[in-house]
Amino acid sequence: MAAVPALVVLFALAGLGSARFFAVPTLTRDFAAGGGSALRTSSFRVDGLKCRDTAEKAFEHLDGLQGLGRAEAFASRNEIRLTYDPSVTGPQAIREALEGPEFDAATGEIWFGRFRVIEIDGKPLPVGTGSASSGAP
Repeated sequence: MAAVPALVVLFALAGLGSARFFAVPTLTRDFAAGGGSALRTSSFRVDGLKCRDTAEKAFEHLDGLQGLGRAEAFASRNEIRLTYDPSVTGPQAIREALEGPEFDAATGEIWFGRFRVIEIDGKPLPVGTGSASSGAP
């Protein structure tokens, strides 16, 4: 009987240890991708991406951007993986869309700086290079 608690602890530790290798997206959305060239996938580390609700808000920032295929948000990693058509859009345009202002129709307020991209494809961005001003109302 003493082996049962030991097995429970062992499996719990194995699950926690392997969690970094197996990630399930918090939210996935398919956009209407442009048809031309081969699609590319980039990873964006996003300050402000914390849960499913903030992932939905981040995806709303991308709604008007042409050339996107699929977006996957991983809130536990503060990461968004985007598949896009590089002949239509690129990492800088995606960054600007994510960091852009947000209009709240319910209150009439405009929010600035909800999201800040801090890394693209594993390359940290210099501090102070964001396209959005900091702070929210």
